[in-house]
Amino acid sequence: MARIVTRSRPVREGNTGMKFSELVIIALVIGILAFGVKYYMDYRKSAQFALSEFMAAVKAGNAESQYKMISELDREKYFKSLTEYKRLLFPHGYTERVANVVLSSPESDTRDENVVSLKMTTQIRDTTVGKKLYENGSTGSYQDTVKMRKDADGIWRVLLSKSVGSNNKFKFEEATPSAESMF
Repeated sequence: MARIVTRSRPVREGNTGMKFSELVIIALVIGILAFGVKYYMDYRKSAQFALSEFMAAVKAGNAESQYKMISELDREKYFKSLTEYKRLLFPHGYTERVANVVLSSPESDTRDENVVSLKMTTQIRDTTVGKKLYENGSTGSYQDTVKMRKDADGIWRVLLSKSVGSNNKFKFEEATPSAESMF
């Protein structure tokens, strides 16, 4: 068996060995990743994200987190301390009863550029007290319009005084049993 030995080809300097099409694809992937990171960071600063955080705190029954998400105007005027806010039944009356929250796109207020309105559809589970294990509580769907305000620190917070109805309650507080009957 004879072996043919040849000289190796000289490597050109400055050549990465990649073709132009490979460079285009890599640049495209980097661009898509950069756009995705920017979109995510912008979403985290949006009114929708802030309202979803507030509703997550409502679902968990975490009054401290809810209080932090209330606008400075409402805290100064209505709830001067966390203890005053905790006296309401709303902060801890819907623990694990919020089944789903759907938010619309924010609509800006014509009078104040720091205020937006979001339509929020909330599904609340009825209690399963007095029912058999296999009888789940039914759910009711309630639609509210929530006002969000960008405070001095640039963070969106819930403007409760403008979001509740004439009875000073959200519509989802009409769910049976109400938070008032549970305590």
